[in-house]
Amino acid sequence: MRAAGIRFVIIQVKRLIIQRKQRLTKSNLPVSDYSVNPYVGCTHACKYCYASFMKRFTNHGEPWGEFLDVKLWPEIKNPQKYAGKELFVGSVTDPYNPQEESYKRTRTLLEQLKGSGVKLSIQTKSDLVLRDLDLILGLRMSRRL
Repeated sequence: MRAAGIRFVIIQVKRLIIQRKQRLTKSNLPVSDYSVNPYVGCTHACKYCYASFMKRFTNHGEPWGEFLDVKLWPEIKNPQKYAGKELFVGSVTDPYNPQEESYKRTRTLLEQLKGSGVKLSIQTKSDLVLRDLDLILGLRMSRRL
């Protein structure tokens, strides 16, 4: 599917939350136990983007910023197992890219983690994050500050 010069692909994933210790590539992010990227790619196409290196792990011929893979995953059955864990959303994509308004993958993730007690960090440049403030504050309330 294409829109305004951007290619969209919907991909099915078996597991969305990946523990850093189980990743094939070592993470240098000391801020979290888990990271989640609801999308592969990012349509902001920022010139300063540090995540553009991720293109080499995709099958896309388009430049970084001109494609977005939308991840679908099974429902998180036991979100309480992440209680007290640090979760970083958007380590190599913006979870609130413009297409999030339609696909709602980040919102779905937050809904599935509701009441889990996870400690949440979200990296975004979008004010679309305000749409999910109700869920974010709900997760934050379960976190010790």
